[in-house]
Amino acid sequence: MNSAFCDYDHGFAFYGLGQLRHGSNASGAPYGKKFKKEGVLGVFLDMNKGTLSFSLNGEYFGVAFKSDALKKGPIWPAVSLLHCAGCRLENGKKVPSQFLQ
Repeated sequence: MNSAFCDYDHGFAFYGLGQLRHGSNASGAPYGKKFKKEGVLGVFLDMNKGTLSFSLNGEYFGVAFKSDALKKGPIWPAVSLLHCAGCRLENGKKVPSQFLQ
C-alpha cells in the first residue's frame, strides 16, 4: 500500500503526470505528456532489444527505457489506478506501426 512497483530496480513505469519512474518513489525523467481519466495507453516491450515504449491515443513517445533487465524474464505487467478509476487490458493485439519505427 505504501510503495509502487517502480520504486524498485525491477520496476519500470510511465506516470500519468508525464514522467518515467524506475528505482525511485519520488522522481523521474519527463516523458510523453500528462494524461488523466481517459485515453488509450499503448505499451510495447521488445525483449529482444531490451526496450520499453509507450503511446497515448496513438501518439508514439519513443523508447522510454532501454535495459538488459528488460531482456530477461519473468516479466509482470502491472497497472496502478488512483482514486475511482477503471481500465480494460487487451493483449495479443497486432503491434501498431508506431512502435516499429
